Amino acid sequence: MSRMPAAVLAVVLGVLCTLMSVPVPAHAADAAAAPYAEIDAYVRDRMRESGAPGVSYAVVGPDGPIHHRSWGTDGRGDPVTDRTPFLWGSVAKPVTATGVMTLVQSGRLGLDDRVADHVPEFTFDPDVTVRHLLGQTSGIPPEATFEIADCHAADCPRPAGRLADLDDLDPLGPPGTEYAYTSANYVALAAVVEAVTGRSFADFMREAVFGPAHMDGVIADAESAKKLAPGHQYLWGIPTATADEYDPHGAAYGYMGGDLNDLAAFASAQLRPGSMLTPESVQQMRKETKPGTGYGFGWRVGGLDAPLQNAIWHTGATPGYSAMIFLLPERDVALVLQQNLYGLLRDDSVMKIGFGAARVLAGAEADDAPFATVHHATVWGTTALALALVLTTARSIAVVRRPRSSRRVRAIAAWSLAGLVPWLLLAGVLTVLDARRLWAWVPDATIALFTAVLAGTATAILRAVRPHQRDEGEQA
Repeated sequence: MSRMPAAVLAVVLGVLCTLMSVPVPAHAADAAAAPYAEIDAYVRDRMRESGAPGVSYAVVGPDGPIHHRSWGTDGRGDPVTDRTPFLWGSVAKPVTATGVMTLVQSGRLGLDDRVADHVPEFTFDPDVTVRHLLGQTSGIPPEATFEIADCHAADCPRPAGRLADLDDLDPLGPPGTEYAYTSANYVALAAVVEAVTGRSFADFMREAVFGPAHMDGVIADAESAKKLAPGHQYLWGIPTATADEYDPHGAAYGYMGGDLNDLAAFASAQLRPGSMLTPESVQQMRKETKPGTGYGFGWRVGGLDAPLQNAIWHTGATPGYSAMIFLLPERDVALVLQQNLYGLLRDDSVMKIGFGAARVLAGAEADDAPFATVHHATVWGTTALALALVLTTARSIAVVRRPRSSRRVRAIAAWSLAGLVPWLLLAGVLTVLDARRLWAWVPDATIALFTAVLAGTATAILRAVRPHQRDEGEQA
């Protein structure tokens, strides 16, 4: 083949360089995003309706993000981008399960290994295995989450140090017979990982999952969580940046996070069987461990209306943050979404943004968002009760003014104690539920409830005083 003359070659190269330097027309960029414009519009609409300050989402393929968008601001007022870190809540569970399965593949851990053989602190039931923990069939009841999760103190124990608190709970049944979703199973899994590897859970996951999947900015311990801005919770319907507590040893079950690229990288790896796990391991994770439960190893399996009936998915939340991941294996695509807002009493309406976006991606219309009935009834009902009791207390204070004899003071005390009984019972309930955890998840209802308790107690005392005051007036 003859060679092109140097002069002609120079001209051709010059023309090509000129053409390459011409900006891509705006309509061409819009055309590239056009297939996802409907999802963009839906997410923006839901963001406005829920009041979410910041949202970031991506459509992901086996090779990475296909389309992504970010809107709003974080808890410090900075713009949300694909590099803004969020917490993922229980979306951490499929990530943790992936790490556990790498240990199983390497032969360092067996699915049917008894948990107690690796972690002596686990004395809840000696027959519980790793398989039971992964599939939420250990027999640990749902309320165990409140016993050993959401620890926000500086001296929070490591996972193994929390397991003894399970001993006070009754098993739902023999291991493998009953399904019950609880984060306690994944606290126990973190303890198993640390016992088998001799490393912290976060360090193991960086080597086994985060590194291979190119999840470079993952939050998995107290040090990495320092870059996290406060999340938002509802205070009487208004999203407020109040949530900034972190469980330093809770990454395995919920206190894991990262930016949009990190979550997208995990979803992308899940669409490439063989990237970290064998196809057999992936298939095992996506199969119901107990028929009818809709739960595999860290994944929710199906259970949604068409066209998402075959989706592999999970949602998650911590105080102030929520996230979701939907794998659509038949389409070889995934959707990930995270937002810096969560309200326990508005779970359905807050999480609807992800379910609706996934339905649009699958070619269907999004369902209408549910109304936050539970939130409004609980928060505003409790607030109304608190205000009524405060007003009643104020009126009682205005009536009670005269000094009293010691005999009548003793009588007043007796009546006051009787009136205090229901309020003391309510205070006891709050203690059992753990006021700190209530504050973390439902701060507005907690404020209203405590105000109601204090005002009710004061009202009970003052109402016991008033009959004796009238007696004194009559005698005078």
